[in-house]
Amino acid sequence: MQSATAKDAFTPEQVVWLEKRINAAWSQAERGFDKATLMWIIGGLTALGVAASAFLYNEIGSVRDELRAEIGTVRAEIGTVRDELRVEIGTVRAQVSDNRASLARIEAILNERLPRNE
Repeated sequence: MQSATAKDAFTPEQVVWLEKRINAAWSQAERGFDKATLMWIIGGLTALGVAASAFLYNEIGSVRDELRAEIGTVRAEIGTVRDELRVEIGTVRAQVSDNRASLARIEAILNERLPRNE
């Protein structure tokens, strides 16, 4: 600091005062928290982490249960729709069969009554 005194025009009293202030600031910065405070901080953060984990676990569990219930409902609806479709498909097949028989009768009648181009 002595070379800085001549260069920057600090008085010796100012240099001593600056050194005291800098040393005081460094010693306060190095001190940090005492052990009891650190233990409370670490314990509090740990308790907060455990509480947050428990809350999230419960939320995930409730969402899982809701999804299972919803999936069960959807599966039941799919089964009901499948049964309804099977009934409708059977009905449509019967109608198609009846229509084919009717078309065959109409073709037979037309073949009997219309003259042939021979």
